[in-house]
Amino acid sequence: LPLWGRRVNEIPLSGDRLEVRCIGYQFGWYFHYPGPDGKFGKQRTDAISGSNPLGIDPNEADGKDDFVSNELHLVNHKPTVVRVSSRDVIHGLALHQMRIQQDAMPGMEIPQWFRPIKTGTWEIICAQLCGAGHSAMKAIYVVQEQKEFDEFQKEQLDLKAANTAPAPAAAPLPAPAAEPK
Repeated sequence: LPLWGRRVNEIPLSGDRLEVRCIGYQFGWYFHYPGPDGKFGKQRTDAISGSNPLGIDPNEADGKDDFVSNELHLVNHKPTVVRVSSRDVIHGLALHQMRIQQDAMPGMEIPQWFRPIKTGTWEIICAQLCGAGHSAMKAIYVVQEQKEFDEFQKEQLDLKAANTAPAPAAAPLPAPAAEPK
């Protein structure tokens, strides 16, 4: 027990690490990445929308490069801190191949850390009975090398930029035809 306690309490808070927020909801997962600057943007409830499910403040500097995915991407051999939370009821983030499981509780952000040691793709399941759709609450997580993770991050940022770019100006409507006399 003392070794487990020390392991759980010694979260790598500095240095080269990957940090991701994991937010459970009935019946899925959001994975919030801080982008290249490594800083999470602030969240506001009034900013929540279909295209911004976590309410990341679009006007806040640290949040401009944040992105949200429905897949958890991790870097092989890199210390990883996953901050687990929930939007609605208690869920359970279970990454069996990493030997990690953490309850996701509304109003709390619980950090867990580990270091992936093998590349691959696995399934995430909800480890808490959370409602009628519990059995369908699945996602995937991918452990990849740094180069592939950088490509994933670039793709996500390009997709975000394309979805938030202003729409092109509409062509002017033709003048109405003169009415016959």
